[in-house]
Amino acid sequence: MNGDGPNSVLLIEDNPGDARLIELMLGEDPDSPFRLRCVDRLARGLELLATEKPELVLLDLSLPDSHGLDTFDKVFAHSPKIPIIVLTGNDDQTIALSAVKTGAQDYLIKGKLDRELLVRAMQYSIERKRYQEALEHQANYDALTGLPNRNLLHDRLKQAVFAQRHVRNIAVVFIDLDHFKFINDSLGHNAGDKLLQQMADRLREAVRDGDTVSRLGGDEFILVLNDQHNEDVVFRAMQRIIGKVGEPVVIGGQELTVTCSAGISLFPQDGTDVETLLKNADAAMYRAKEHGRNNFQFYTAEMNKLVTERVSLESSLRRALERNEFILHYQPKLDLRTGSIVGVEALVRWQHPEMGLLQPDRFIPLAEETGLIVQIGEWVLRTACAQARAWQDAALPPVTMSVNLSARQFRHEALFKSVARILSETGLRPDHLEMEITESMVMHNADAAISILKGLREIGVHLSVDDFGTGYSSLAYLKNLPIEILKIDRSFVKDINGASSKKDGGEIAQAIISLGHSLKMKVIAEGVEEESQLDFLKANRCDEAQGFLFAKPMPPEEFGLLLAAAKRQSKK
Repeated sequence: MNGDGPNSVLLIEDNPGDARLIELMLGEDPDSPFRLRCVDRLARGLELLATEKPELVLLDLSLPDSHGLDTFDKVFAHSPKIPIIVLTGNDDQTIALSAVKTGAQDYLIKGKLDRELLVRAMQYSIERKRYQEALEHQANYDALTGLPNRNLLHDRLKQAVFAQRHVRNIAVVFIDLDHFKFINDSLGHNAGDKLLQQMADRLREAVRDGDTVSRLGGDEFILVLNDQHNEDVVFRAMQRIIGKVGEPVVIGGQELTVTCSAGISLFPQDGTDVETLLKNADAAMYRAKEHGRNNFQFYTAEMNKLVTERVSLESSLRRALERNEFILHYQPKLDLRTGSIVGVEALVRWQHPEMGLLQPDRFIPLAEETGLIVQIGEWVLRTACAQARAWQDAALPPVTMSVNLSARQFRHEALFKSVARILSETGLRPDHLEMEITESMVMHNADAAISILKGLREIGVHLSVDDFGTGYSSLAYLKNLPIEILKIDRSFVKDINGASSKKDGGEIAQAIISLGHSLKMKVIAEGVEEESQLDFLKANRCDEAQGFLFAKPMPPEEFGLLLAAAKRQSKK
């Protein structure tokens, strides 16, 4: 029984006489352990079940808005943990028995009801339900840590695997504490138990609400991490979890540092059923122990290779700026009416000491994730501006230097100051600098983007939207942005088959050119590789273009020679 006061009971009964009788029965004893609330409709009863959480429901099956076993089913589905006693007439005992078989605690026949029978049935139903829940908890939860045990883990994992409408990655993580037996033997079982409880709490804190932390027994824990978009997300989560476990812990006045070894299997690639996923995660955990403990391993060798490469790449990336390993290559932009070079795009490369020259797709996503992109982006901007000024000082034709802004840079609070300072330090005029953003950066928070872009325009730099047409731009916002240039994404240029007819794959490119011009913007096509594409762009009055058809990105010395040749040609 509830030791804090009378148990709240919800009576759902539409017959005023029957409701009054039950009220009188329970009101005979001033010390009654029950507090009654009565409603005459199922809908109202369900509302109160959601807000007041009574300890017991007395339920008449025949109500104005519901009838028969269906009435019980609705209440039980709504609140399966609240005990229900069904109230019935003499002729409805078959239905009442069906309700008991389905989950009701008991049934009472209204015509044979007295106070003693009613109170005893109510007390018994509440206690029986609590006992059932205690047994269920004991069967599904670990007594020491309160975590789901092996039984509930299997159910949760089965549900995660089979209840998916669309296949999403799930990570199953097998965790074993390193040298736990030594701690247990040297400090005693009480200390070992306290350590397991603290580790359980830490693991719970380290995962999201929808994930599962369970204890198999001993010092073995299993995590089920749902909806993992890719291996990188799992990698980050595991770094956080291993770090959390490894923080110092005080047991019995002694500070200990406990590490763990973990193995990871991924659904669906490492298994499509519960047993296989657990077995493979276990195998990966033993591999982690073989690798010196205090680490995690993926089940597949290929995945471990990728993770190892990633760890190495991240470590190298953090030192690359100090070691001057980044270089810039430059790709010219041509005016399609005159054929002259009018601009250049700065493209970063990483001259890795072991892997050679790495293209941006190998390291820029990692730089974005780690936040290093802000420092790298500032280096690119300074180096590109200094190079543009150096070409001008060498009396070469001035060209607009185009530099890509990353999403993190774009949102960085010091962006304006950084751009203004670099222009001042390098001596490059603001109108000789163009900054490229992607449309997804703008649409992520369009109002904030407008403010940032206006600030950059006030400095005097040109602004362009890169990869236009690949995202979800709002034309209303595009019209309000202080943008001067649209770049047609290479995927749309690739679609052009050469003719100037709309039927030959150039519809989107043609639409972007038309849109840009109607908004008084310059339009640049990137990724031009074929003469037929060039002909199409010229025929549709595209302003500028860049791509392998004209030149690949090249080191600064080569681009300087290209500008010098263009200068000589213009004097002829």
